[in-house]
Amino acid sequence: MKLLGLVGGVSPESTEIYYRLLNDAARKKLGGQHSANLIVYTLDYGVMIKHYDNRDWDQFRAEVVRGAKAVAAAGAEALVICSNTTHVGAKASAEATGLPVIHILDTLVAEMQRRSVEKPLLLGTPVVMAEGFYRDELAKRFSGDVTVPSAEDREIVGRIILDELVEGVVRNDSRQELLDICERSGGDGVILGCTELCMILSQDHLSQPVLDTTSIHAQAASAFAFGEG
Repeated sequence: MKLLGLVGGVSPESTEIYYRLLNDAARKKLGGQHSANLIVYTLDYGVMIKHYDNRDWDQFRAEVVRGAKAVAAAGAEALVICSNTTHVGAKASAEATGLPVIHILDTLVAEMQRRSVEKPLLLGTPVVMAEGFYRDELAKRFSGDVTVPSAEDREIVGRIILDELVEGVVRNDSRQELLDICERSGGDGVILGCTELCMILSQDHLSQPVLDTTSIHAQAASAFAFGEG
């Protein structure tokens, strides 16, 4: 089993989910007493959210790279950045460490192709939905038509993620707001493009394919660890 270096903490809630999913996969692969070989570097969410709010991407990337260097120095054989937004630092982390990055968008696009999704709705932080790098990187990999909610609905999604889910708060009324947005927006699939969104939405809630980036990414990381990806 290869040693994975997780760069998380943005937010701690989703990093905990990655840890559980990767250990679940190891137990399934090797048996009940086994666990995944992981090094986890947790970024300080309080620091990261300030850089996010200020759109200070140079400082944001620098923190991600610092985490990547730490897990590389500890012997990690690949980087797993446990956040969609935090992939803004993926390229710089790969360059700084020389390690492969198991990129969340590569894994997402492979799953959309597998499930023949061509016009998905993208839910995520406001930056992911509408501000640059994420959609640009997705467009390099995916030829389909990715849609996003209206400006008003993007504010709702952002509020639910940044004011509730990152604090571990899951509200039924917020889930209904997200479901209403999905219904208004249409599409042949829904991308949970924030690693906390799996806390509140799943395939159980929607009829169209749900692309849960957290579980998709964790599955790909596990496959890499076992030499299957």
